[in-house]
Amino acid sequence: MKEFDLQPLRITSGWNVEWNLFYEVDPSEKTMHYLDASSLLHLSNYNTMRAIDLDFRPENDLNGCFYLRVINLKKVENPKTKKIDYEGDWENLYFELTSKSRLEVVKEIERLVVQIPPFKE
Repeated sequence: MKEFDLQPLRITSGWNVEWNLFYEVDPSEKTMHYLDASSLLHLSNYNTMRAIDLDFRPENDLNGCFYLRVINLKKVENPKTKKIDYEGDWENLYFELTSKSRLEVVKEIERLVVQIPPFKE
């Protein structure tokens, strides 16, 4: 069984890769196990207060699609530790794209990391 590499992406500075399970595979019966995570890729940028999240839905479904979202982030202080955390507003997305094309998704991610404007509350 062939092993696939992670999908190469051109990510600009300021973006943190929180997790990456986005492989260089297109959906097929032989590759669906690469598309069975609840989130394939999650990037955060605390300077722009945005996050980029990529899913494949429904998981393990050959008829599924890539689902790309840009989430606005808010700073939240933990009252006990006084530490700042970042919370995503998943209900009010900045951007979303549904596509069956991995290459279209790659192109959109690479555009977004360069062109996305900062979120202002």
